[in-house]
Amino acid sequence: MDRRRFLSALGAGAGFAAVGLPMSGCSAPPAPDPLAGGPFGAPTPTPGRDRWARVPSAFNRRVTTEQATTPLTLLDGELPPDMAGHVFFQSLSLRDTDAGFSGDSLVWRVDLDGKVPTITSRLLRTTDLLLHDAVADTDLRFESRGVSRLGPLGMQDQVNTALVPLNGNRLVATVDGGRSWELDPATLAPVGPVGRLDDHRPLVDLPVNRFLCPLNITSAHPPYDAETGEYYGVSLSIVPIPGLVYCEILCWDGVGAIKRVPLTTPDGAPVLLSQSAHQMCISRDHLLIADTSTVIEFGKLMFPPHSAEAAEAQTPRPDTVLFIVSRDELRRTAGGATAVRSVIPRESGHLMVDHDAAPGRIVVHSAHTSAMDFAEWVMPTDRHPVTGEPVRSDLVDAITPVSYDIGVVGRYEIDTRSGAVLDQHAFFDDHTWGSGGLTARNPLTPIDTVGDVFHANSGMPTDIAVQRMLAVFTSYPHRIIPDAELPWSGVPTSLLRIDHDAGRVVDAYWHAGDRFGWTPTFVPRRGTATGSTDGYIVSVVYSDHADARSSGTELWVFDAADLARGPIARLGRADLAMPLTLHSAWLDSLRASRPDTRVDVAAELTERADTWLADPRVASIVRNDVLPAYDAARV
Repeated sequence: MDRRRFLSALGAGAGFAAVGLPMSGCSAPPAPDPLAGGPFGAPTPTPGRDRWARVPSAFNRRVTTEQATTPLTLLDGELPPDMAGHVFFQSLSLRDTDAGFSGDSLVWRVDLDGKVPTITSRLLRTTDLLLHDAVADTDLRFESRGVSRLGPLGMQDQVNTALVPLNGNRLVATVDGGRSWELDPATLAPVGPVGRLDDHRPLVDLPVNRFLCPLNITSAHPPYDAETGEYYGVSLSIVPIPGLVYCEILCWDGVGAIKRVPLTTPDGAPVLLSQSAHQMCISRDHLLIADTSTVIEFGKLMFPPHSAEAAEAQTPRPDTVLFIVSRDELRRTAGGATAVRSVIPRESGHLMVDHDAAPGRIVVHSAHTSAMDFAEWVMPTDRHPVTGEPVRSDLVDAITPVSYDIGVVGRYEIDTRSGAVLDQHAFFDDHTWGSGGLTARNPLTPIDTVGDVFHANSGMPTDIAVQRMLAVFTSYPHRIIPDAELPWSGVPTSLLRIDHDAGRVVDAYWHAGDRFGWTPTFVPRRGTATGSTDGYIVSVVYSDHADARSSGTELWVFDAADLARGPIARLGRADLAMPLTLHSAWLDSLRASRPDTRVDVAAELTERADTWLADPRVASIVRNDVLPAYDAARV
């Protein structure tokens, strides 16, 4: 994508949308440039969208039971006959004392190959989940800390965030605080962890009382290259202790042992990420690690989720620090590798990278999470930023995907040798409120450039906006819309198709103000459907409109080539209890082929349990409760 085409498309599309003018033969005023400063006035609301939004209670539903395979009811429309394959959703199964993201992984599968679509869910019964259950009634129990669960035995690895497909219809579940786990797509049962516990760098480790669930900071988005079969993870420490290696890349071929590669800067200093490594990306030649805008706050890790300490919020860094590593160096090295540091304006939670780029360059796309800290949840003491009214009790403990400014979508071309940003362009318009987060793309589309991507935008759900978080962003340096001009009546969620090469929204659907559209997944048409819109989008839509046929939580099917038309089919059940979903994946078949090489989970857990010399219960619980339950649960 060259600069001239990008600017031409940006001026023709985003420029009109940003200032609220219709397309015409007249020349348009230039689009406001979010990279050139501000503030600007709020963009004119899109005709036809609701000027208000209400977050449904279903958005914060707690579900701990599994769904046996059950037919879905066609509530409206017609299901396309050429839909095929299987859609998988990660969801948060929060228990009574949980808050925020500290739910177990409840994986859902929607099967589209039969005469009638069916839906199934199953808790991902890793050894960490089974250990949690085994000690739940003892003083060794794990307790919610909002971002995870902690206890004397460590931090529970909940693998509840994203799903990464591998060649052979393999599927890996991920999280930011723990190693990834492979699950079987047909049974949704665990296959085994990706790597040994000792392959991951813990924040704390001792020779005695070794944590059975180490405190690991990883990435919920480890990239996988289907062409080469290479999978990259990360293991890091955010504590700057002199002499330590802080960041290691975990290189895996899907079969054998993990190769650990410590990273240093060109001057030899260890690479240190100070916030989180939520997003990693690959191009053909480079690996990119983003220091993303989710702050790991020790007040939240050490105190209960409703405490004053947990309510304190740190301001995320207003820019995104990137580290770029040569994949060839990662392959060749027997020691460490060098990472080049780069900085792009505005914070990011999720990024994408063009697979192909000019030599010595990498092209990064970000739907920026403007003035947002995703690792927050609604507290019982929270109040609305404008009215001062207490938050709704049914939304307490819900995550808060609220941007306290309008979202921005940017494209950045970076010199991989120096880290210099060579070219940058960005846009915003009325559709980009809440930009950044959950996306979908045709998995069969060529990967040379990012191209068309489908975004579920959270809008501005002010039911879960709170005074303490607005205060954090009062001095936000990239502000576009002044606080007083933010749409405090709310902006609904939307489903967008964004052409990231051209930098514009090309198709959009606005949900009604009382619905919350979330987690889009691309389902290609049956056959070799390689076009960017050659298929369907399946989204989870929450509402409180329950009736005899629908629980209010539904699966909506959109024609990927015509989002504005609205859903062409709605699926649901009167008893469908689906908690908040996060990321998702699509597979064409449930027949997985994998090598029979697995981590010896029993050996590593018993080895660690035997270090608890002062408490023989630990070794007994592992041998008598956890390992037999795991043997019964796994494939």
